[in-house]
Formats: sequence, C-alpha cells, structure tokens
Amino acid sequence: MNSTAVPRGASEPFRQLRALRRARKLKQEDVARKAGISREAYLRAESGQADPRMSTFLAACEALGLEVVLAPQHLAQDVNAFIASRNGGVTAASMAGPAGGASASSASSASSGGGTSGAGGMGTPQGEGQKPV
Repeated sequence: MNSTAVPRGASEPFRQLRALRRARKLKQEDVARKAGISREAYLRAESGQADPRMSTFLAACEALGLEVVLAPQHLAQDVNAFIASRNGGVTAASMAGPAGGASASSASSASSGGGTSGAGGMGTPQGEGQKPV
C-alpha cells in the first residue's frame, strides 16, 4: 500500500480526517493528543480497524479545527457552497484531495475558525437529496 492509499475498512468520515491530517502534515500522535485519546485508538479508527464512538470522531474533528454541522439532506449543496464562499472556495475535502467517489456521510464539518490551514466543509457541493460529506 502506498503512502496515500486509504485503508479499505476506514469509514468515510475518518478517511476524510486522515486526508486532512496528512494535508496539514500532522502525525496521528498529534491529532490523538489534541483529541485527548490514545494514539492506538485514533489509529484503529482512522484505519478502519475499529468502529469508534461518535465522541471519538467529534474529538478528532475538534483537534483538526473542524466543527460538525448537521444539515438537512436537501440543503447539503447550499451548506457546502456557503462554507466555500466564506472560506475562499476552500473546503476540507478540497484540502484533502479527491475523495475517489466515496460515499457521503450524514454530517458536514465546517471550519471552527481556529484551524491553521483554513479548511472548510467536509465535502464538495452535491446534488439535492444527497448527504453532505
């Protein structure tokens, strides 16, 4: 497996967090420490070896300067467009690189304003009825 490959078992939200972490040149230990979880727990979640609790996901998002935002599916495109408009067109997904046709998750993450890279929403605008990434 090359250094940019994402493990097959990783959940889509953690795939995006992994890509964002790498784009920011952070180590798993850095994110785990900021999130208040063990490196092993973060590694298992990011690699898909474990199905982490929502609290682990939220802590990892906060450690990366992201805020989880739940939006109605029919407004996902508008929410993502708004995030990009307020962030110079940058979204977390565009910072992380192409998603490779990955499935969407049920939450959109927006920058909390404290991130150093200025990453925005976790996904690109999608059609009506699709879930934000």
